[in-house]
Amino acid sequence: MATMNTLKNRALFRVRYKDPYTDSWKAKYYKTKDEAVLAKAHWDMIELLKKNGMDWENELHAHKQALTIGEIFTRFRNNVLTKKTNIDTKAKYNVVMNSVLKVFPEDTIAESIRSMSKAIQGNMVDGWKIYMDTCEYVQGRARRGINSYLRDLKTIFDWALEEGHVSKVIVTKNDRYTISELPEHQYKQWSNEEIDTLFNHPALSEFHKDLIWLYTIMGSRANELTGRNSRKPYKELHWEHVDLEAGTILLLQKRRKTREIVNVHPSVMVILKKWHERGQARPVDMYYSELHRTLRTISEITGIDFTCHDLRRMKAQLLRKQFHSAKIAGHGIGDKSEHVVEDHYAGLSLEEQAEINNGMFEQLTSLTVQA
Repeated sequence: MATMNTLKNRALFRVRYKDPYTDSWKAKYYKTKDEAVLAKAHWDMIELLKKNGMDWENELHAHKQALTIGEIFTRFRNNVLTKKTNIDTKAKYNVVMNSVLKVFPEDTIAESIRSMSKAIQGNMVDGWKIYMDTCEYVQGRARRGINSYLRDLKTIFDWALEEGHVSKVIVTKNDRYTISELPEHQYKQWSNEEIDTLFNHPALSEFHKDLIWLYTIMGSRANELTGRNSRKPYKELHWEHVDLEAGTILLLQKRRKTREIVNVHPSVMVILKKWHERGQARPVDMYYSELHRTLRTISEITGIDFTCHDLRRMKAQLLRKQFHSAKIAGHGIGDKSEHVVEDHYAGLSLEEQAEINNGMFEQLTSLTVQA
């Protein structure tokens, strides 16, 4: 049964009760004894009804005021996001919540969304399909991005359910596009001709060639090497992080909390030594926006459409061709997840396919001859 006690130092009354969904103990605090007594009686009744196989959920939600999506988002910001230290995580959730408010009014009751209907592009759709179709057909968003938003929305509304702010599931896994409904993921596949043109184009400056060589050989993400980052100054790469004699760099990679020593190819150190001797303030002395503009200039000169991340893909693809291993390709770019390498960087190469086919042919012919 529920318990009640007084917290004298805080002038509060605490009621401990067993969550009927998880059977775990939780606690709520009240400013007056009367509120606490009523709350204890409420939870005692729910526990009693559940033990006797009766309708305890009706009692649980009988006096609860239905919250709007605006109220839930405010509570999520105040109780969850304020604890987050990563500014990108905070920004991500805020973008996701704002995307919902562009489709449903702020005063929409959260528990009513699944029962709503609306005509989108001439078709009557229900529930979260309203959000999905509005994002795709009206706002022009990609389905993979919409799925990502729905995953984050499920996190938000699942938190609301666990905290008792809503009485039922608001977003389910079935509210997302299935794999068959998603477009095939495409990423840049570098040809030998493109690679030759990129690194040998006569109209490129020495700095242009050095910059793309640096990023390709390193295989790093853009902001892991940039020396200026106003939003996250702790990520900036400074000369103090570079050991020009040992040929190593203290690199802060994605999802790492501390910098790690990374071995650097001598050709990269030649470039860094040259920049250091010229008095360049930082190894890559630019913001991401400057880097992006520089690479766009290189794209226009060479006629090859690519991003900084495509240089990272180039390294993974060349490593996979060389070693026939997604694992080695992943280690080469600092990503140990083989399925990520397969799906986003370097899938099965033609050389590997040929090797597999030849191996199968040799096995089959040897068995046929023996027979």
